[in-house]
Amino acid sequence: MLKTKNLTKTFGEFVAVDNLNIHIQKGDIYGFLGPNGAGKTTTIGMLSGLIRPTSGDAIVNGLELSDFNSIKKNIGVYPQESNFYPNRSAKDHMLLFGSLKGLNKMQALSESVRLLQLVGLNDSKDINVGNFSHGMKKRLGIAQALIGNPELLILDEITNGVDPLWAKQVRDLLIELNKEGITIIISSHNLFEIQQICNRVGIIHKGKLVAEDDIDLIKNHLETESIITVGIQNLSLKMVEWLKQMKHVRKVEQIDGNKLLVYADSRHDIRPDIIHGLVSVGADIFELNEKSRSLEDIFIHLTT
Repeated sequence: MLKTKNLTKTFGEFVAVDNLNIHIQKGDIYGFLGPNGAGKTTTIGMLSGLIRPTSGDAIVNGLELSDFNSIKKNIGVYPQESNFYPNRSAKDHMLLFGSLKGLNKMQALSESVRLLQLVGLNDSKDINVGNFSHGMKKRLGIAQALIGNPELLILDEITNGVDPLWAKQVRDLLIELNKEGITIIISSHNLFEIQQICNRVGIIHKGKLVAEDDIDLIKNHLETESIITVGIQNLSLKMVEWLKQMKHVRKVEQIDGNKLLVYADSRHDIRPDIIHGLVSVGADIFELNEKSRSLEDIFIHLTT
């Protein structure tokens, strides 16, 4: 469906995207992750035809970026910042976007009715967008991205700044669209959101791809390590040193005064040994629990 080939964008001496190679299969919901300034929006700008790459290329459905007039017929884009005419209605915008997508007036009108209904704006279709809330503008942005039944939907920070209920509605809508055959790329800072709906993930840092795989395999990347929180009322240096010497323990960090994080090989359950050993050296244990790795843990590990 989409792959990039050493896609690069520089601004003067600053390298925003550095030889990026991502691979998205038909039917994926692909989460594109990275901290601020990582190059996500620049990448989306190049894939959307808004920014010209410095070098490299992207292939969308077998077509190169240089043939963007053909590519744009099969993609829908929601940029991070969507600008609408404040004195024109939602329906007017949809008719305009429809014409830009190559639809005739009757087709654009039909699409307008269908899509505004889909995103919950049918009752507000004749209201000027200048009177819309932030969330309503987000809905209109999704509707315009869906004009023309695109095979590929590219969304940049789609739920940023909206309430949790609307964010859930967006996630549910995207899952349904994906079931209908639309491949989706989502750039987001919301790791919970990505973990909820994406089947594949790419993580970009300082313009470079640092990880890309099925989301479960990405998580497995670090799942040989578990994090055990140990709370000790009378914590002492002797107890910390004892834990550091334990078999299968990789690292011990002190947090919150009398709590420790024990990083251990998850292939071995050392919790009984921790309890037995600490009690033997006089520890008064008030907490002991093991945390499984989340996408957030992996994201932080790979981008810091």
